[in-house]
Amino acid sequence: MAVAAISITVVAFGLPVLSNVAQSFRTAGDNRSIAGLIAEAKMRAAAGFTHARVYANLSAGTYRLEVWNKSGNSGAGCWQTDGDTNACTVAASPVVKLSPNVSFGYGTIGAAPANTEPSLAQAPLCYTGYAGQSTNTTSVANTACIEFNSRGVPSDPAPGGSAGASGGVPDATGALYVTDGSAVYGATVLASGEIQSWYSRNSSTPNWQQH
Repeated sequence: MAVAAISITVVAFGLPVLSNVAQSFRTAGDNRSIAGLIAEAKMRAAAGFTHARVYANLSAGTYRLEVWNKSGNSGAGCWQTDGDTNACTVAASPVVKLSPNVSFGYGTIGAAPANTEPSLAQAPLCYTGYAGQSTNTTSVANTACIEFNSRGVPSDPAPGGSAGASGGVPDATGALYVTDGSAVYGATVLASGEIQSWYSRNSSTPNWQQH
């Protein structure tokens, strides 16, 4: 009975630690998945001589890879979810859902990783069209998009936005951050197209580390 009591006590102390470790693995895994999808979007845009993006639904906690289908929407073009049989993305198009207890956000952290963005923020809003398209004026609320043009260069999806649009100064940096409340992970894209992954404890004084 004494051995059993000691075993139960040890297990009781160990379970929270194991739970925290498992949660950390899930959150880090989500970040790796997002960073990998960003890299794939960059390659797909260049390979298909089109635009591609990672589309994050911030409120639903989902994300997906979309490629601009030039022949979709009766030739007007539209975004098509990768792997979807529909020519244009629809409500039923497949998405990837974040792990349990993980959401898009950056907790109490107030500063972006060094040499990434001027200030901490999710990527710009997604638009119904592609960056640089003259008719691209309709944004989608509660979203964030990291988009690449046909040269594999990150492009600001806002109307008129493009890489280096402001007198040659790149305006296409972007990031997607996820958190589980204890830690914050981020996948950032520099104007050069370099993709980086970051980690910090959820703190007002972050200690960002690449991982």
